[in-house]
Amino acid sequence: MVAAWSLLGFLPWLAWSVVTRGRAGLSNIPLCVFGALVAGLAIPMLGKDDHAGIWLSALAAATAATLLLAIRHIATGGTNAKPVRNED
Repeated sequence: MVAAWSLLGFLPWLAWSVVTRGRAGLSNIPLCVFGALVAGLAIPMLGKDDHAGIWLSALAAATAATLLLAIRHIATGGTNAKPVRNED
């Protein structure tokens, strides 16, 4: 489950990195993965440990990582990485 939650935390970062052409910021990877682990683990700890709890924890992990990435992007004004200079 830890590997699944970690992957679900990494995927929003990967999608944002592809959409913004690599400007998601490498420092956001640990933030997204850790946030997904905490959110994913919170569901079974709160008592939902059946079949529906597995899917709910996966949804919580992906949602938490996405929200953390969006909040970080808004807080930094969209400047997570240095601009790429095209020097021909």
